[in-house]
Amino acid sequence: MARILCLDYGRHRIGIAVSDPLGLTAQPVETLTGLSREKLVERVRALVEQMGVDRIVLGLPLTLKGRKGDMAIEVEKFADKLYQQTGVPITLWDERFTSVQAQRIIHQRGEKPSRKKEKIDLIAAVLLLQNYLDFQRESSTNNHGEKM
Repeated sequence: MARILCLDYGRHRIGIAVSDPLGLTAQPVETLTGLSREKLVERVRALVEQMGVDRIVLGLPLTLKGRKGDMAIEVEKFADKLYQQTGVPITLWDERFTSVQAQRIIHQRGEKPSRKKEKIDLIAAVLLLQNYLDFQRESSTNNHGEKM
């Protein structure tokens, strides 16, 4: 099974995570900062080739009411550009609360979230991907008539 790459997309930082080859767990890769969208696409394309990625999960920042705001529209445009440049299918995945969860994790470690912004984005990408992987696994199991 090929890997899945996940991006927690932001205007300033992008957290990146990748699944293990079996699609069971999400692992951190890196946080990118200060890249133009073109450089970001180049980096993602390189990761896709290097890691054997066959799907990209891109966090979709919906509002608390589940609606699309300006940032969600920006993410959709980025997804289109990324697909055109990589040819890899992209799944937009609701990312609500992943950054809040990441901040809590940092806080529980006794660190100050305000000083760990790059780590927050990286943890958010891992949480986002793990949520996606768990959903896919649960859906697959339920679709085959098995009980959990």
